[in-house]
This record gives sequence, structure tokens and C-alpha cells, in this order.
Amino acid sequence: MPVFRYADILLMKAEAILRGATPTLGASALSLVNEVRTIRKASAWSTVTLDNLLDERGREFAWENWRRNDLIRFGKVEDSKGYKTDANTTRRLYPVPTYARVLNPLLSQNPGY
Repeated sequence: MPVFRYADILLMKAEAILRGATPTLGASALSLVNEVRTIRKASAWSTVTLDNLLDERGREFAWENWRRNDLIRFGKVEDSKGYKTDANTTRRLYPVPTYARVLNPLLSQNPGY
């Protein structure tokens, strides 16, 4: 059963607004991020950018296995602070397990594996 925390919903909405979505219910990206920061007793920000938001998601979701997905979505997984040491974009996808390909011969392996 998927579980999403309220902070994740707020930060996803802030990201969507920063990427061009229409703000709803009077909430700006900055107000949404500051709501999360206020709950955590952190100081409020005066501006927010996508890079700041990525850093905030890293702090908020430490040890929750979201970082790799966030780095891929923000286009930073190949950067030096990403998980990978090379710039090979084919490694964004995991290999399809052999047992899955045996069970379903219509599956093909992801490129590069």
C-alpha cells in the first residue's frame, strides 16, 4: 500500500508550481515550502528555486529512498552529487530481472544491460 506523507504532497505541489503549474487555493511554491519548514522548526525562506527545492527534499526525505528518483526527475543523477560516477544515462533504468524475462518472454532487457 503506497503511503505519502503530507510534506511530500506539499513539496510535489511546490515543484509543480515552480515548473509552470497554476497555483491553487492561494498557495505559492514559497508558501508551501515554508509550511514544511515551519513544521520542522526551520527558518522560513524568502525565495525558492528548483535547486533549493531538491535540497529540501533531500533533507526532508533522508533515509526514505526517494533521493534517486528525485535526482533523475531533476536531471541531476549524473552530476557529481548524484549516485553515479559516470554520465551514462542508460543506468537511470535498472535491468529487468532474468526471472521476469523467463516468466514473460515478451519482456526485453533495458538498453545497456
